[in-house]
Amino acid sequence: MNRKRSKYRPQLPPARLAAIEALASCLDRGVDIQAALDAALTPTDDGDVPDQRDAALATELAYGYLRLRLRLDYVLNEHLKAPHKLPRAMRLALGVAAFEILYLDRVPEYASVDWCVHHIKSDISSRLSGVANAVLRSVARLGAEANRHDYYRQDKPDRDEFLSRYYSCPVWMVKLWRKAYGERKTVALLHASTQAPPLGLRFDFSRPGAREAHRQLLLDESCKASTATGVALAASTPISMAAERDGFAVRQSLAGQEALLALGAENWGRPLWDACCGRGGKTLLLHGLGGGPITASDMNAERLRGLSALLAQRGITEDVAVVRARADEPAPFQWTFPVILLDAPCSGLGVLSRRPDAKYRRTRKDVTELAALQARILDNAWRALEPGGLLAYVTCTMTPQENEQQIDAFVQRTSDASIETTWRTPEDTPLREFFYGAALRKA
Repeated sequence: MNRKRSKYRPQLPPARLAAIEALASCLDRGVDIQAALDAALTPTDDGDVPDQRDAALATELAYGYLRLRLRLDYVLNEHLKAPHKLPRAMRLALGVAAFEILYLDRVPEYASVDWCVHHIKSDISSRLSGVANAVLRSVARLGAEANRHDYYRQDKPDRDEFLSRYYSCPVWMVKLWRKAYGERKTVALLHASTQAPPLGLRFDFSRPGAREAHRQLLLDESCKASTATGVALAASTPISMAAERDGFAVRQSLAGQEALLALGAENWGRPLWDACCGRGGKTLLLHGLGGGPITASDMNAERLRGLSALLAQRGITEDVAVVRARADEPAPFQWTFPVILLDAPCSGLGVLSRRPDAKYRRTRKDVTELAALQARILDNAWRALEPGGLLAYVTCTMTPQENEQQIDAFVQRTSDASIETTWRTPEDTPLREFFYGAALRKA
C-alpha cells in the first residue's frame, strides 16, 4: 500500500524525511525499525520512488541514531537549558542532525544544520528554530571531543551511568552484564552494540557457482570471518552481489551460523524438528547441511507464508514440512524426533548492533517473562524428543537467566537430560553479534 504524502515533505530532504518518519514510528509506536524503514521508503500516493542513495542514507541515519541515541541525548542536553520541555519531534530531529554532524564525515555540517533548523521552523515551532541553530552549531564545535570518555564524566557519574551514556545502553543492561560477565566482557558487548555488524551471507551449495563464490570471498580483503556455510564481509563486493543476485547466497548472520555449527549441526540426524523456525533461515541452513525430512513450525502465520514461498522458490517441495504451532504447547505430531532445534524466543540483547531498537524496548521484566516462556518450550519439546535424541537450544541474547541458568535449571528438573556441550560467541568476535547455544542429550 502506498504511503500518503507527508505534510513535512516540502521541508525535509527525502532521506531525512524517511529516517525521521521511521524513527518516530519505531520509538513512539513500537514498530520494528526495519519494518518502519520499509514503510517509510515505499512509493507515495504521488508515485514518488525513493532514490537508492536516499534509501541508503535513511537507513544509515535511522540505525546509527538508534545505536548512539543515549550518547547523543547527553550531548544535546549539555547545550539545552530545559531539554525535556522540548517537543518530542524536535528532540528527534536534533538527534538525527547531531548524529550526522558527529559521525557522517561526507555530510557537510552546514547542510545538517540547515535542514534541521528549517524543518523545526516550518513544521514544529518557528520560535524554537534559533535554539536549534545554536545547539547544532555548538555540537559541531565539539568535534572529536564528543568521542572522548572524559566528556561523559563531567559530573562524576558512577561507572554504570558512565557506561550507559558513552555506549548508549540502558543502565539496567549495564548492571546486568557487569554482574554476570565482568568489566571486560561488558565493555566488549557495549562497544559491539554501537557498531554496524558485517554483512553475513549463507551459501546454498546445491547451486552451481556457490562453492566457487564462497572460496573467492574467503580470500577477499573484505572478509571478516567465515564458516563452512558462509562468510561475513565488511561490505558488499561484486562477487557477493552477484551471488545474491543469482540466488545461491542469502543474507544471514554469520554469528547465528557459527552457533549451529558449534553445536554439531553438520552431524545432526533426521527427521528434525525446527520448533521455533521464524522466517526459516536456520531451517534452510540445516537443509543445506543434511537435507530432510525437516518439520519447521512457528506460531506466526505471516512468517510461515514467507518460508513456504522461499521453499517453493528454491524447489524444496518435499523435504520440509511447514506447520503452524506454538512451541510451548503439546506438539501436533503423533511421533517423536531424534533431533529438535529450539531457536528460542529471547530478549535479543546479543544482536543490538543489528537490532538497536531492542535496547529501548526491552525491560528487565521482559527477560524474566521470556525466561519463563523458554522453560515451557524446553519442557514441551523434551516430550517430543525420542530417547537418545539431541535437543539444541540457541538464543541471540546475553543474559544468564535466558542462557546458562535456563539450561542448568532444565537439567536439574529433568532426570533424563544431560548437557553435551555449550557454546557462546567469543567476546573478541569481529561479528559484533553474540549467541548462546547448548546441546542436550536425552538418556
